[in-house]
Amino acid sequence: MNRNQVILINGRFLSQQMTGVHRYAYEICCALHQQGVPIKVLAPDYIQEQYQCPFEVVKIGGKGSHWWEQVTLPRYVKKHYGGQRLLSLTGLSPIIYPHNILTIHDVSYLVEPKWFSKAYYYLYKILTPIAARKAEKIITVSEFSKQELVRYLHLPEEKINIVYCGARKWEKAPGKIDEKYILSVCSMDPRKNLKRLLEAYLKADVDYKLYLAGGTYAAFADNDIQRYRQNKNIVFLGYVTDDRLQLLYRCAEAFVNVSLYEGFGIPNIEAMQQGTPLLLSDIPVYHEICSEAALYVDPNDTTAISRGIERIVKDEDLRSRLTEKGESLYKKYNWPTSAIQIKDLYED
Repeated sequence: MNRNQVILINGRFLSQQMTGVHRYAYEICCALHQQGVPIKVLAPDYIQEQYQCPFEVVKIGGKGSHWWEQVTLPRYVKKHYGGQRLLSLTGLSPIIYPHNILTIHDVSYLVEPKWFSKAYYYLYKILTPIAARKAEKIITVSEFSKQELVRYLHLPEEKINIVYCGARKWEKAPGKIDEKYILSVCSMDPRKNLKRLLEAYLKADVDYKLYLAGGTYAAFADNDIQRYRQNKNIVFLGYVTDDRLQLLYRCAEAFVNVSLYEGFGIPNIEAMQQGTPLLLSDIPVYHEICSEAALYVDPNDTTAISRGIERIVKDEDLRSRLTEKGESLYKKYNWPTSAIQIKDLYED
């Protein structure tokens, strides 16, 4: 890459509510900017208020639809930047533009289509393989996801590069929360396994509330949990700000994540950074990322989850051991390191 050139980034994510993949894109952009790497994020006209962008954003029109990503964006890049590479960080890239670096976080829609709406499933089933084959390089977020891309999309291993997610470098949040509670950060996405978590919590012999942070999104199949909203010990917080989320992590007795399938799991690292003991699904990617810094349970077994909840809040030796392991591990995952890896891939 010519030194006078900037890294061009697909900014469709700025028009969408922040979830894990959007967090990845946003934090990578922030880290590149903070390290003096020139970037231009090409975005639709509408940007969600939750994104406070220190980096350069160029609005090129449109509302951030798939049409914008597949037609408006590549036309603009071709007209104004010739054959320069375009970096996409959230799952799709323009299939009519030949010079893409594409990030695919996971292939959950292929693993279990019922977790998603039919529209989402068919769109990504059609477009993702095409975009992946045409991309110059693929980025993913774990060794587990890399092998899934090889298995489901039949991509050559040498085309796929692993760039881990990171944890934000939070200063200590002011304030405290007086209630005793267990925290989970998840959407209503069925693969997050929220219904089993709720059932397990109600079975567990613990005197703690269950706080749930996160929203619901149209892409995911219906998951009826309305009856649990009537329980005064289950607190649905919805979307929370970053400052509030940090405080929730820090004051929680434990962090619980029993997702059925993930590409990485950013909340696990964020909770680990705040010294909160982890209770996680016994799935390969969590072992890869969190190693011995978590207590693992079978996410398909409600009784196992319930017993895990009891143990994670009652066993002080276990809690201390997990917190100590987490304090030495979370530093491995940081956005500046990930950003430089992406910069090197872009320039190569």
